[in-house]
Amino acid sequence: MFLFYKIEVENQLDKKIKRIRSYRSGEYVSFNDYYVKEGIIHEVTSPYSPESNGVDERKNRTLKEMMNAMLNSFNAPDNLWGEALLTTCFLQNKMPRKKTGITSYELWKGFQPNLKYLRVWGCLAKVMLPDPKKRKIGFKTSNCLFLGYVEHNAAYRFFVHNSEIIERNTIVETKNIEFF
Repeated sequence: MFLFYKIEVENQLDKKIKRIRSYRSGEYVSFNDYYVKEGIIHEVTSPYSPESNGVDERKNRTLKEMMNAMLNSFNAPDNLWGEALLTTCFLQNKMPRKKTGITSYELWKGFQPNLKYLRVWGCLAKVMLPDPKKRKIGFKTSNCLFLGYVEHNAAYRFFVHNSEIIERNTIVETKNIEFF
């Protein structure tokens, strides 16, 4: 994943990764030859001391607490933790930092994020059925719970919990919705 991330940074931002910090674990240490070849400085923390990387540890804790709050507030099943975590990370990147008032999104993209499409996680939505599923008589929508945002797309992700047509307990991505 690091290689994909590095390519994205270089292609989208025209910037080079100059430094990486990680735990002294095997998955990053195995890249040492690659880092040297690319001129990337690899900083490692002391073994078994997560406190030496306090910023990352605090961010992970914040994301986990937000994820738990989202799951608990809508009595969502625990198996949706991944969806909740992706949404918390998405939202964190759109929130201004305390010191600078600038969002991570702004630092990455160079402009302010559009917040008009943000929705409440877990809220009820009526999802319009796709053309292959539509019938002339009967339901034209399906009841779903809002889960998050589709990466690199303007669509939303939904959990189907009550439907006559779409299989229940599945996740669908669409823009054809009505939020409540």
